[in-house]
Amino acid sequence: MKKVLLYIVSLLILGACSDEIPGYHQSLRAKRVILAYLVANNNLDNYIMKNVQWMYQSLSTAQDTCTLVVYYKPYSSNKYLETAEILEFQTDGYGKINGQEVLTGSSLTTENVIAQAKHHQARLGIATDPDIMKENLRMMQDIAPAESYGLIFGSHASGWFPFLNALSRSFGQDGDENNTIDIPRLATTLEQSFPSGNLEFTLFDACMMGTAEVFYELRNATRYCVASAMETPALGFPYDRFFIDLYKDVIDYSKICSETIQFNKENNSWGTYAAVDCTAMGEVAQAIQSELLSHQSELQTLDYTQVQQYGYGQYKYFSFDVVDFISQLNGGVVPANVQNSMDKAVIAKDCLDGEEYPLMTLRIDPERFCGMGMYFPGRNISYTWDRYYQSSIAWYNAAGWDKIQP
Repeated sequence: MKKVLLYIVSLLILGACSDEIPGYHQSLRAKRVILAYLVANNNLDNYIMKNVQWMYQSLSTAQDTCTLVVYYKPYSSNKYLETAEILEFQTDGYGKINGQEVLTGSSLTTENVIAQAKHHQARLGIATDPDIMKENLRMMQDIAPAESYGLIFGSHASGWFPFLNALSRSFGQDGDENNTIDIPRLATTLEQSFPSGNLEFTLFDACMMGTAEVFYELRNATRYCVASAMETPALGFPYDRFFIDLYKDVIDYSKICSETIQFNKENNSWGTYAAVDCTAMGEVAQAIQSELLSHQSELQTLDYTQVQQYGYGQYKYFSFDVVDFISQLNGGVVPANVQNSMDKAVIAKDCLDGEEYPLMTLRIDPERFCGMGMYFPGRNISYTWDRYYQSSIAWYNAAGWDKIQP
């Protein structure tokens, strides 16, 4: 009897210490899985394919079981994929991915990375069609069940804009320029694709998504959002420098921003990046509305050309720095309610000094970069923009623009 009791106690002790056993691995249902939805059926295909290699490179350093699932819609000239596929990569924490030794050195090529993936047939069709997107995101979650997900979007984008012409596409470009998805529909698609509310973050490897309009629209779809307020370099994010950190319980968003800025600096590019808690955007909207309603007369005379803005070329004045805008309405003072709400929402940010690293004629002042931009409707910047903004963008009413007297 004593031997039986001793055996039971020994088992209990071993069970209690299991987390300390070297090589302990997580269960079949992962704590977090990273998904990447990459719409590369355009001139970014080579860059986005390289991004997948960088993700793999960082993933190969995992000390535990980690899973990456990639939806990839290739361009017609892609050498490795002929049609849309879902690619699965799973580490075992012992130096193998999908049961094979991790690729290193001269073996770490895009061709070999794609060959080592587990290939699943994706739902065919326009990648930015809401039904196609929902079905593919569902299949990706079925392939890799998890308590929470991180989602990377890669493609062309133009922020809150609707499709207006070949250079205005909201998010995504699947071949034809009008094969895109606007931000309200994207938000609804994500809410329906993750009904449990377990989308921890969304990272936009795409231009001009770092605006209050986008963050507010996504407030019920994702907790955190990483994006740029301006156009982004074609090279994309340096995933080889931080991708594995996305599996951590607490993600260091400051590292993501700073590593990307450093990467852009090394490549003589430009950049602004921020991580925003989208669930805090309601409070930001209330603070902005209070200020706008209190300064209606100043809005009519504000010289918006003196406010830090984030658009270049045809996008000029599509987005103004939120805090700099409010500051100039208040004679250079940032009201406490605005600052407090922004401090809660913007949890990390970094940018390159535009005097040294400009985007053509667009220059960013680091002292005036708060982490997000917003549009200034009603000042004849663009009648087409104003009409769409008023009819379709939730931020328009939330921020109080609908209450401003013309």
